[in-house]
Amino acid sequence: MKKDIVSKVLKEGMVVNTKLKNGSIWIQNIVYRVEKHMISIALINEYLENIIMLGQTMTVKYSSEHSEILFEGEIVKIRPEYPSYITIDIKDVKEIKNTRVFPRYDVYLGATVKFPDSAEERFVIIHNISFVGMAFYSKEHFEIDCDELDFSIFLPNKKSINTRGKINRKSPKSDFADYGLQYTAMTEDSNSILSGFFNSVEDKKTKLKDDYIKCVRKHL
Repeated sequence: MKKDIVSKVLKEGMVVNTKLKNGSIWIQNIVYRVEKHMISIALINEYLENIIMLGQTMTVKYSSEHSEILFEGEIVKIRPEYPSYITIDIKDVKEIKNTRVFPRYDVYLGATVKFPDSAEERFVIIHNISFVGMAFYSKEHFEIDCDELDFSIFLPNKKSINTRGKINRKSPKSDFADYGLQYTAMTEDSNSILSGFFNSVEDKKTKLKDDYIKCVRKHL
C-alpha cells in the first residue's frame, strides 16, 4: 500500500497500538497529529523504559472491523517537554484482512494451562483474546490439533476465566513459541466475566481520548 493512505486512515484523537522494532509488546497510544506521512503520538513511559531513540523503527497498528493496517516508519523527532510526543516518518504500509467474526484485543495476561487428565500446570502469557479464541506465548511445547487444554486466565480486576480449547496454530520464536487456540468449552460465568473485561478495555480507550481532548490537545 502507498504511504499517502496514512492521512486518510489515521486521524487526530484515534486510539492505536504501537510496537518498537524487535519488540513483542503492543502498547496502546493515541494519535496527536497526522501530516501527510508523518504521525505524532504520545511519548509514554513504556517507550523510555525500552530506551527509545531517534532512528528507531516503530510500527503503528490501526484495527477496524474489516482489517488491520500496519504503518511502519522511522522515529524522526522526540519531544520530551509537555505535551511530550514522538514523530514517525512512515516508510511502509501493510494491510491484513480481518476474517474474524468477533474482534480481538491485544492484552498481556498471565495464565496457567494443563491437560485435563493432569495436575501439572504450565505458565503462559495471553497476548490476544476474543470470544472465540486467543493467542499465547509459551516456552512449553504443545501439539497442533492434538489434546484439548484447560486454561485459567487471570485478569487485572482479580477475576479469572476458565476455558478449554485446542491449538490450531504455532509460530516458533527464538526463545518461545506463539500459539493460536480456539475454545471448545467455556462456562457461562467465564463468558460473562470476559465480556465485562472487554467493556473495561473499551472504557480505557474512551478515557484516553477524553484525557487527550481535555488536557493535551490545547497545548499542541
